[in-house]
Amino acid sequence: MRRTDLSLDDEIAEVEGRLTQRRTALRALSDEARSRVNVRSTAPIALLVALAVGFAASRFVRRPPPRMMSSRRPTTASRVVQVAGAVASILLPRLIGPLQTLVAQWVQQRMRRPAA
Repeated sequence: MRRTDLSLDDEIAEVEGRLTQRRTALRALSDEARSRVNVRSTAPIALLVALAVGFAASRFVRRPPPRMMSSRRPTTASRVVQVAGAVASILLPRLIGPLQTLVAQWVQQRMRRPAA
């Protein structure tokens, strides 16, 4: 049985269509895997950034030890620093989740850009 040129063209078009579908599915699968890796890798990055910010803040805010004990009242500046530290310790754990999401979205956008 001899095939006609028309039937070969139909078969070629069908095979090319299946290849296109498989390529599309493979791209979708690789994008999903890449996003999962990005989300998993942002958690340690956010933790390291929070640790670095806390370390830097402690270095800049630390006061030298008092030379002698006195019954002076604490200065307004030291109270402001104490209150700011307390507020930061309360807010930082709540901000890590949204910051992680923002960083993950930013990384995802950077990975989707075509190479220039």
